[in-house]
Amino acid sequence: MFFNFFFFLIGCVTCLDYDEHYILTFPNGYGRQALHVYASVCHCRSILTVPWIELGGECSISCTKTGYNASIVFHTKPFYGGKKHRITAEIFSPNDKKPFCSVEGEWNGVMYAKYSTGENTVFIDTKKMPIIKKKVRKLEDQEDFESRCLWKDVTYNLKIRDIDAATAAKH
Repeated sequence: MFFNFFFFLIGCVTCLDYDEHYILTFPNGYGRQALHVYASVCHCRSILTVPWIELGGECSISCTKTGYNASIVFHTKPFYGGKKHRITAEIFSPNDKKPFCSVEGEWNGVMYAKYSTGENTVFIDTKKMPIIKKKVRKLEDQEDFESRCLWKDVTYNLKIRDIDAATAAKH
């Protein structure tokens, strides 16, 4: 058994050096928790696993200036077996129906590219990318309904592992 939630977003990324604007959709985000039922000779019990976040669904990236676009699928883990965090993608040149590059792998690991020329390469290895710290305004400089300010009490209580206080802070 799985418990789920999801959200839907659209964004725009601008490459200032090239004056290109990329419109993108995001995959769904699912909060998962599996229920395992164990039976023994004397009794039956259930154990909920540690919750995790999983990305799933289709999204796209397109640039109106260049005409390049990509279709991306975030694959959710099958109920039995399979891997988490799988991704496949196809990248298209302007006005082409056939992709010039296909990508597959793990969105939080290594992705491999296969080009229409037959060349196979590592597309990206996210584990080797540097982590860039977010730049966020100080809490006292934020408006009341900005995310960090709004959720500060919940975040604090989760950090100190006070679930009841974190739950109360959400209301």
